[in-house]
Amino acid sequence: MPLDKTVEQLTQALALWLIPGSNQRRVVKSYLATTGLPDASLATAESLLDLMARNTVFSDKTRDLARLALHDPWQLPFADRIEAHLIWAEQANHHLIFLADLPSLLQQLADPPLLLCVAGQPAQIEAPSLAVVGSRKLSSEGEHHAANWSYHLAWQGLNIVSGLARGVDGYAHQGALRAVAEGAFGTTCAVLAHGLDRIYPPEHRAMAANISQTGALISEYPLGTPPIARYFPARNRLVTGMSLGILVVEAALQSGSLVSARHAMEQGREVMAIPGSIRYKQSEGCHQLIRQGAALVTCPEDVLSELSVPLNNFLAVAAPSISANTSNLSANTSKPLKRTLKVVDVPEHLHSLYALLNDLPQPTDALLATLKLTAEQGSVLLLELELEGLAVQKTGGWCKSA
Repeated sequence: MPLDKTVEQLTQALALWLIPGSNQRRVVKSYLATTGLPDASLATAESLLDLMARNTVFSDKTRDLARLALHDPWQLPFADRIEAHLIWAEQANHHLIFLADLPSLLQQLADPPLLLCVAGQPAQIEAPSLAVVGSRKLSSEGEHHAANWSYHLAWQGLNIVSGLARGVDGYAHQGALRAVAEGAFGTTCAVLAHGLDRIYPPEHRAMAANISQTGALISEYPLGTPPIARYFPARNRLVTGMSLGILVVEAALQSGSLVSARHAMEQGREVMAIPGSIRYKQSEGCHQLIRQGAALVTCPEDVLSELSVPLNNFLAVAAPSISANTSNLSANTSKPLKRTLKVVDVPEHLHSLYALLNDLPQPTDALLATLKLTAEQGSVLLLELELEGLAVQKTGGWCKSA
């Protein structure tokens, strides 16, 4: 179910979302222009419906529907669809997330989604993420890069975001899922261009089910929405929008992945591309991106290097909300905190976690249990320790770096 929302508030949010027409970008743009706010984090469904009901940029029919949604949404002609979504959200691991509750990266988009359907773990859409995209028709080398780089980057704590499509998307999800199965902190999310009551392509149903167990399936489209071609480019802006950067594995010159790269550039995200043979059509798009300024990357470590600045900025914002959970060192800590910190300079909010580490790898579950951290909180903190050069992940768990 949605977090911190009454049924009345959620009903209004659904009514706003389901009003027919292309009103999403217009209503958010009008709200920002009217309030002078930098983003829509303070918007409510009621305030947006009121704006829609009064603003003449919307059609008479749209304004009438907005007024009805404000006063009696159950009289709307699509009230049955509102009810269907409320019933859907009552199921386990089903969530409806309104605009004001979205992660700040998505709120900052020029056209943020009014509402997201999420099947799985909603906290994962706020995790530090990397978009991995590319062609549907891959070389064997491209398959290897998509799967193995995603595998290694998930082990570094990154959430791998893609679109569940054939080709690069599928291999990226597979690589991240393999890392999750072996105990990695990072996971994977799939952003879909249709309602969450169906899966496209159908051969990825089992993969989608696995993703929803540890990551999330995400859509801005209502239940019942079919996979229509024009929805896919719009979907791509969310793949890049929720990510710190984008990695293009293989792409022809006419590939939709270049559209994703353009979204990423407009959103101020890091853009990276893997070079390939000049003889392969699948490499032409990557080479064009590199000529246009995308970072040339040849290994997962290059990706982490390119993401170091946005990752540190992300962690600087995320850490204050997490540090309170790590302020009290458990009595099970084997070494005194002060003695540990004499050797290296450790950021204050990482003291407790760093003090638990020693030269032998320790299982991540044990570390989290000791400090009573969730997987998301632990992922952020361990990733920051690694970026600081203070910790390293090895077979069997985490230990202090040499």
